[in-house]
Amino acid sequence: MYSSVTHIFSRRDREALTAHIETCAAPSKSPYWNPGWPQEVEAALLDAVFSARATYGGPDTGVRRVVSRWRKYRQCESLDDPAALAALVDKPEELAEILGNRQRVAGNSTTKAECAARIATALTGLRVARAEDLIASDELRAAFTAIPGAGTKTWECALFLVGERTPDSLLHVIAFTSDAVGRTLDGESAEMLLAVTAESMNVERAALEHAVWRYQRRFPLPGQGAELKTAG
Repeated sequence: MYSSVTHIFSRRDREALTAHIETCAAPSKSPYWNPGWPQEVEAALLDAVFSARATYGGPDTGVRRVVSRWRKYRQCESLDDPAALAALVDKPEELAEILGNRQRVAGNSTTKAECAARIATALTGLRVARAEDLIASDELRAAFTAIPGAGTKTWECALFLVGERTPDSLLHVIAFTSDAVGRTLDGESAEMLLAVTAESMNVERAALEHAVWRYQRRFPLPGQGAELKTAG
């Protein structure tokens, strides 16, 4: 069946991106083949904090284990109430025990468990009650990054995991797809090519985008060119 979207890109482009994915972020190599936490802000905060400067792990280890232990403690399917994490801000050792992880933030000022609870407290104080409230605003960014151990990269990670795309996250997607096809793409074209490739690979687009973004963010953020466009 004819597709106007598919027709925009040559077969060579689609094959080049597929090959680049297989080389850099294949499911067998990357632990990030999941869609993030688009409707679970608690899970997104835990993921963003505990994945910083740490091995992500597999479905039952590392970050995913932390989220699973929190879900078991909460006894609910949807982890979308940051007030639940904030409720333990004065009991950091209890929270670390619940999560089964006592890793400390960069600088060793506190545990990651306490950092996550303090972030949740700051966000709830600014009327963040669910994932859809976590948006790329200067006010939320300032409150988030003011917490020791929670810098700009942790902030960007939390936003990405709830499905909020920023110009910086788009730049990473542009860089990855442009490297694959051998020319600089604009934001709209990069996201369209990623969507077409996800369809051809028969994988969930959000999971592919997550794997690609996690891989590319290990490198310095590319410069923002004039062709950058905001993607939907």
